Amino acid sequence: MTTDPSAPGRRGLLRPGPSLAVLLLLSGWASAQTAPHPLPRMKPSEAATAYKKEIGREPSTWRWNVPVELPHLTHGVVHSPSMDRDIGYNIYLPPSYADNPSLRYPVVYYCHGATGSESSDTPVVEYVIAELAAGRIGDVIYVFVNAGHFSGYRDNPASGVLAETYLMRELIPEIDRRYRTLASRQGRALMGFSMGGGGATRLALAHPDAFCAVASFAGALDANPDLPAGADERAPVDPANSVYHWAKVHADQIKHNLALYFFVGDQDRLYGRNAAFVDFLHQQGIGFDYRVMAGLGHDLWGSMALCGAEAVRFLAAHYEPARAAE
Repeated sequence: MTTDPSAPGRRGLLRPGPSLAVLLLLSGWASAQTAPHPLPRMKPSEAATAYKKEIGREPSTWRWNVPVELPHLTHGVVHSPSMDRDIGYNIYLPPSYADNPSLRYPVVYYCHGATGSESSDTPVVEYVIAELAAGRIGDVIYVFVNAGHFSGYRDNPASGVLAETYLMRELIPEIDRRYRTLASRQGRALMGFSMGGGGATRLALAHPDAFCAVASFAGALDANPDLPAGADERAPVDPANSVYHWAKVHADQIKHNLALYFFVGDQDRLYGRNAAFVDFLHQQGIGFDYRVMAGLGHDLWGSMALCGAEAVRFLAAHYEPARAAE
């Protein structure tokens, strides 16, 4: 049996305990490892999520700009010509940003889940700051986006919601213009939870020329369009714009240029979607890191306490480090 750590299809099972036992199944090769103790659970402020009482699935009720004073973050607004509205974002700039005007920085775009906004999931930045302080990652910019509370990070012209157009053609170019970023695939990554995990994954697969890595927590991934009708509780929004479609179409680019990380609890309602998709990736010969937490449901802050720091390090291992402008 080959024990090649570079082979595609890494899987992991996390079990709760004094030290998390991690079982990695790598192309038929099994090895036991020890993971770090869980980190503290974070919690968003009440001000950051108060708007949720007023929204619904109808886009006319959505809040596209949720400015809240938050530690470590600066709030900004980008005008979206495609939707003719102002949309908020929060940005974390590392301490060195102000002191080193010649440096350009990698950027991770964090994608919120359903009902979320640019302000709802921002405690994630605490894991970034902790990893920076410990010297385990280099300086990086994190941008927390607002893509609409139930957009799926897709364009839906009938509803007037053009989330993908906004992110890819408006927000990212504007962030590159406003800040000293490494404005290339090698300097750009995605992270997200639930709707944001699924959205981040699909965006990365659909645009492998724009991102070098993606980390998905409990991603709301599409159903496999090749399954018989009724085999999954929900059909994909558009089979020609699903994670399965883009993984097939861009398989060669993904194999060589895009690092994939997935985390999900085995009690999560989205566990089946994640398990099915990583099996599909394995069949395509596409490599990935996959973690399953025994006993965990659909829990953002529980997921982040377990593997948020690991995901931050995973992304940092793949994007280009900050460097002087050429």
